[in-house]
Amino acid sequence: MRFAATHKATSYAAVTFAFLALVGGGQIAAPIVLFGALGLIGSWFLEPPRVSLDRYAWAFTALAVIGFAYAGLLAVSTGDYLGHGGGFLVILMVARAATRRTAREWQQLYLVAFLMLIAGTVLSGDLGYAVCFFGFVITATWAVILFHLRREMEDNFLYKHADPRASQRVEIRRILESRRIVDRRFLVGTGLTSVGFLLLALVFFLAIPRVGTGFFFRGRGGQPMVGFSDGVKLGGHGRLKTDATIVMRVQVDAPAARGRGAAPQYWRGVAFDHYSRGQWARSRAAPESQVWTERLSANRERRSLVGPIDASGLAQLVEQDIWLEPIGSDVLFAASMPAVFEVPVPSSAGRPPRERNGEIRLTHEGPIHYRAWSYLDAPGTAELDRPRRPDYDPRTDPELAPYLQVPPEITPATVALAQELTAGATTDYQRATRLRDWLQTNLSYSLDLRDPGGREPIDFFLFERKAGHCEYFASAFAIMARAVGVPTRSVNGFLGGEWNEYDGYVAVRAGDAHSWTEVWIDGYGWVTFDATPPGNDALGRGSSSWTAKLRRWFDTLRFQWNKWVIDYDFTTQLALFRGVGKKLSGGGKAVGDAGRAVERFARRYWAGLAALAIGVGLVVYLRRRRRRPPAEPRAVRARARERIELARLWTQTARRLGPRAPSTTPRELARELAARGDPGAAAFVELTELYYAGQWGGEVDAAGLARARALAADVTRARRAAR
Repeated sequence: MRFAATHKATSYAAVTFAFLALVGGGQIAAPIVLFGALGLIGSWFLEPPRVSLDRYAWAFTALAVIGFAYAGLLAVSTGDYLGHGGGFLVILMVARAATRRTAREWQQLYLVAFLMLIAGTVLSGDLGYAVCFFGFVITATWAVILFHLRREMEDNFLYKHADPRASQRVEIRRILESRRIVDRRFLVGTGLTSVGFLLLALVFFLAIPRVGTGFFFRGRGGQPMVGFSDGVKLGGHGRLKTDATIVMRVQVDAPAARGRGAAPQYWRGVAFDHYSRGQWARSRAAPESQVWTERLSANRERRSLVGPIDASGLAQLVEQDIWLEPIGSDVLFAASMPAVFEVPVPSSAGRPPRERNGEIRLTHEGPIHYRAWSYLDAPGTAELDRPRRPDYDPRTDPELAPYLQVPPEITPATVALAQELTAGATTDYQRATRLRDWLQTNLSYSLDLRDPGGREPIDFFLFERKAGHCEYFASAFAIMARAVGVPTRSVNGFLGGEWNEYDGYVAVRAGDAHSWTEVWIDGYGWVTFDATPPGNDALGRGSSSWTAKLRRWFDTLRFQWNKWVIDYDFTTQLALFRGVGKKLSGGGKAVGDAGRAVERFARRYWAGLAALAIGVGLVVYLRRRRRRPPAEPRAVRARARERIELARLWTQTARRLGPRAPSTTPRELARELAARGDPGAAAFVELTELYYAGQWGGEVDAAGLARARALAADVTRARRAAR
């Protein structure tokens, strides 16, 4: 392969990988991305003799200056310095690629590519960046090595031989078109070397102690996801869309929550106590979450909703490892009834978010990794279906009174329906169960929205529309239960998720957003009630088709990239080391068992093993003997020794004559001594000719070697006599 073509191809490959790493996150404006792609492709063909742009170099310089000014103005006005700075790098890439000629321009193009790769670590942290980074490491290694060779050629030939005489001019193009400098072995060898260094860097990355949350994670903002909302507003018109975008990945250790056949879990998020004019909100009267905080390390803390808890208490709960994407809310999610959260220590010194209604909140600008422990088992009917205590009145309890609020716009028909359905019920559990069953049986689920106009939304849902989505069912249930004296609160979160069989986690999607209700049962506490008719999960637990499996496999790769690179922090590092320690401790026992098994096998079949070893050794010996090159004839070996001796004689004699410049050839040295008339110069000239004849002409024998020894002695005597 031609040197110039290989250098150009590897350089463009490295620049292309850096460009894709920068724009892959979607943070660069689409016109800039299109300009960069077309400009990079077009610059491939912009080189002599096809096209000469030397006279228009000023235009590309002006383009770079204008791009810098434009990006600077946008950055100052919007505050997005990194995004617009990346756009300027794209413009600079096109300007430099279109005018590359010598090694200096190539070097500048490499610098721009490296800056694009660095900017991409923040602007594009997805799995695609890993592919681009790996490709850049390999191709950039090839390109830089070839660039170094090209620069040496230009420095040592173009400049050293810049004599205008035609006899001393060197045609650099002929050297660049050579096919003997670079071959496939060069590319394979340097590529494997790059992979080796990359793996070594990976080991250091995993081993170096972390100093907080993942470094790359800090720059990863996110757009709010469609589906979940930190508030509820009934009404509107149109049709709700299901969105399969993954917003949360959860690894659960409970067998009941694992597998495609497991029951869908409720992922509790935000809870509301106040309803008015079709909207749910968290009022100031709502009880604040009672949180006990324990600092675990410099950057981790434990927040408990059930009071101080130790390891034995945590063992009674279901543990979850949760990776939450940005969804436009600071609430943290956990399964069913959350009890304990282990979260990063807040990095901001501002006022922490107010937590009410049993919520846990944490301000975070990007994806976050935390752990949670929950009560997963639902209580039985015997625990819940009990009459109230004689002295129990939730209306006088300041902790429960906010959950009995019924706005004045709730129609008498709604209240009458609730009273009619719960007539004869003796416990709050019976009242809640009757309301839930009636809603599930008599009303239907629909994603089609219809504007109630000026009518109260719950009344419109119950008596006219008689169909709606989960927020209508949860709201109607909560208000009707309050109308008959049962404390309730509306909850927003997610229900279900897709099971990923490759890495054992639940991928919760934006379309899994759901609303349900929590009911206060005297003597037990808050209990989940879902009035939405079952069987309306549009996304389900995931298909078993090959396309769905392939999509889940790619999501596994993306999850591992985020887990071990983007969000790699001290907690993840400790988990990695603990896992390695368990593997090693288990591996030691396995090795011992395997060793004893091998020993028993060897004792039983020692004769056959010995025969097999002898046979294998014989085959190896015969193959090596067949491949061994024939011994050189004795005369050839003798001539080789004579050439070595001749070279030693000349070198020793030349050293006695004084220092010699590295660029001076043996023959030039001999002629220089003869021209000056130095003592022994004639003998040294003859010795040099014998040296040339022996080294490159193969004309050396015993007589010639003897003559060389005599000439060396003559030079030595002449030098001594001259002193």
